[in-house]
Amino acid sequence: MKRPYILSTALVLSLTAGCSQINAADQGTSSKSPEQKSSPETAQASEVSPGFAEGEPAPGTDPSSAPSSPEQVMNETSMLLKTRVPFTLPKTMPVSKGLYLTSKVKSDANSYEITFYQTEKPIPINNSKLNTLSSNQKIATVKATKYKTEREAAEMVNYQKAEPTGNPPIDLGHGIKGYSDAGAGSVFLHWNEGRWSFMSKALNEPEKDSNKELAVKVVNFLEKETLPPPDKGAVLLDGNNPDSRNNLVVWQDGKIVYEIKEANGAMTALEIAAAFHKE
Repeated sequence: MKRPYILSTALVLSLTAGCSQINAADQGTSSKSPEQKSSPETAQASEVSPGFAEGEPAPGTDPSSAPSSPEQVMNETSMLLKTRVPFTLPKTMPVSKGLYLTSKVKSDANSYEITFYQTEKPIPINNSKLNTLSSNQKIATVKATKYKTEREAAEMVNYQKAEPTGNPPIDLGHGIKGYSDAGAGSVFLHWNEGRWSFMSKALNEPEKDSNKELAVKVVNFLEKETLPPPDKGAVLLDGNNPDSRNNLVVWQDGKIVYEIKEANGAMTALEIAAAFHKE
């Protein structure tokens, strides 16, 4: 069972503004992928990658310098970011009991990307050993990108309102209805909660409704947890394989788009997203 570590508020340099319950407004869902190509705001500072200043050696080359607590990992991560994008990270990170948190960081003037890992022994941030880890040691990647305009940022989310499709609505519990559609051998299930839209995609298998099974689990989770209050937000789910790394959480806050991608399962991605909103 995973045990979230609670991180000090002082380590989070910029929090997503406001508080909002998921079932707050009348909004919609998207059938388009939010990972469309678009141009982030033109950088006015030299690109800094993988997250430390040019000419500065990668931190943590000495294994003894590896941070031993999640608080230290987050503090060192924040120090390595060279960006104008407000530094916002979740207040908890799902790390399995007995394992250590570490990260790989890269950033430039208008974006940052942090991949979190869990390891059996402490490994310094950005250490070359992280390149040799197995895929199941990755927790997730958190990314933030600042765009030139709010409209451009909104296009990266591709939020649309869920609409009846002619098929009977699907009861997902807690008063929430989903709408199903099909095409090209796949079945899609859309629903909305507040300013968030959700879409689950699965193979068309009449004997099993994988989309509904995952959707009900997500709806139940969101009765207890709250996602960040976005301008617009979208969640894309792999109904056939909820534990895959094909699930995506993306939301807009002004000109900034936040993403949680390649997480170790749909529920891990949502757990991390909800941790952005925790007090």
